[in-house]
Amino acid sequence: MRKLAIIGLGPRGLFALEELLKQLAQTKSKIKIFGFESTDFPGAGPVWNPKQPNSNWINITERLLDQIKERPEINLFGTTVSAFPSYHDWCDFSLKAFEKDRFPPRNKLGEYLNQRFESVHSAIKDNQIFELIKAKVQTIDCADDGFELNYGGETLQCHDVLLTIGHQPTNISDQLKQWKQFAKNKTALKVYEDTYPVQQFKALKNKTNMFVGIRGFGLTMVDAMRYLTINNYGNFKIMDEDTLQTCYYKVKPQNLKLIPFSLDGLPLAPKPYNKITDNWYSPRNEEIETLKNAIITSTQSNPTASDINFLLQPFSKIAARVFFDLYDKSVTHQSTKKEIETLILHFLKNDDYQHPLIQDNSINTYDLIKKYIHMALGKAPVTLDFCVWQVWRHCQPTFYRTLSHSNLDDELMEDIIALDERSKRFTYGPPIESMQQILALVDADVLSLDFVNDPAIETIENGWKLTNYNGKTISVSVMINSVLDSPKLVDVTSPLVVDMLKNEFIKPIHNDLGIATENDGHVKSKIKDKTLTISVLGRLAKGSVLGVDAVLECFGPRIKDWAAGYVKHL
Repeated sequence: MRKLAIIGLGPRGLFALEELLKQLAQTKSKIKIFGFESTDFPGAGPVWNPKQPNSNWINITERLLDQIKERPEINLFGTTVSAFPSYHDWCDFSLKAFEKDRFPPRNKLGEYLNQRFESVHSAIKDNQIFELIKAKVQTIDCADDGFELNYGGETLQCHDVLLTIGHQPTNISDQLKQWKQFAKNKTALKVYEDTYPVQQFKALKNKTNMFVGIRGFGLTMVDAMRYLTINNYGNFKIMDEDTLQTCYYKVKPQNLKLIPFSLDGLPLAPKPYNKITDNWYSPRNEEIETLKNAIITSTQSNPTASDINFLLQPFSKIAARVFFDLYDKSVTHQSTKKEIETLILHFLKNDDYQHPLIQDNSINTYDLIKKYIHMALGKAPVTLDFCVWQVWRHCQPTFYRTLSHSNLDDELMEDIIALDERSKRFTYGPPIESMQQILALVDADVLSLDFVNDPAIETIENGWKLTNYNGKTISVSVMINSVLDSPKLVDVTSPLVVDMLKNEFIKPIHNDLGIATENDGHVKSKIKDKTLTISVLGRLAKGSVLGVDAVLECFGPRIKDWAAGYVKHL
């Protein structure tokens, strides 16, 4: 009987298993599946761990989790895997269009994912279809008829491998290496290489007279900030439900100070307040169809695209129409739709492009956050850049489906990924409440925005001294790294990936990107004229695919394509 190993059983691994079982039920093919997951919560994995604190929030509105559909009943080999409800049915979700969007804690989705996995596992664990192995695979070697997997001192022979291992550790930066070396053997100083799990900061959150530097100014910083400040000394309180204006109240003095900083100092922009304001930026169905066809024409069997204009031009038409239609809600202008389209093209090609319709990012960071909040609330004139990136967010599912596994030049694909990464300050932005919490902490003198823009950092006897562009200084005794590594394959340090690269089982599509894969996730690789039956879904395939960091993509068509392709070739 053919044996398949699925390495990593987070959301992607869970959905891959479900789709595989559905395909096997249709074809009556028999295989043995081994699932490897080292965490305590298969289906959820470390990112969606149901036991993480409530201070870690999802950054996608719960309204859009309707895309996690129900699993139908599966009948195979005399076994019935019961149907499992959609996320919305599971949590009895209900929300009116005018009500504020909800962004639940990540542990809530994690509980759903873990329960969904267990409902599969309980049905198939006793009939030789599936075996769960709680371990990390360390190395993979070629065997006579497939592969030998090595884990925890044991081995497993299998014919095929599917990697769905998500975020992997990478080589840390020289800056972090220097900080760790400096803090070594100094009990008063701490350097945290990663933010997660945030529970590692438990010993810090109720300390007094502590100044903490946070490297990074994105979503991960917000999680660290929230965990550290919801403590025995204070908490947040919403003062105005219409604007989510928040205060941070102190029950007793702590003298805690958080100092975030990044290379550009630019803050996140929150997502729109509710479905009504979000729909302001939604393209029409016919516009999405036109965009999709334009991309497919330029990128598929006989690609004609030589630069990124093939994508930017059709998108700019949509974004210009949306902004033009926002005339009573946008910054005042007398521009024609065509002029706006040209402005958008210039803006997308040049991160430093300036225009009266584009938000001036050089203003005070506190005021910039307030402007973004008011735009997201629909209570301030919308700038062109805010509008463009909200439209981009609505178009991202189309980009992810049509640009993945295209025949584009690798460098052109890298340009597209870079632009999508640039968008994430807006498209992957947090709820309004998170940004109001930042302002509340500034007002309470708990968080400082004075050093967000690339401060000079030097080591001193009692820690690190940060100096901003005005010459203002502050010293910290704790450094937290909240910058998540990009999935650059050649920098990954996990033993499994390093071993597979060394053995040439996998190779990067580009030096700055991930593993080269086919449409069905199959790795483009051969060893001694033998085609390797290894497939990769998710973050490590970035470059072949787009949208690897979106949780909804874990339940998308790429996983279905893999399952159908795998069973077809059995």
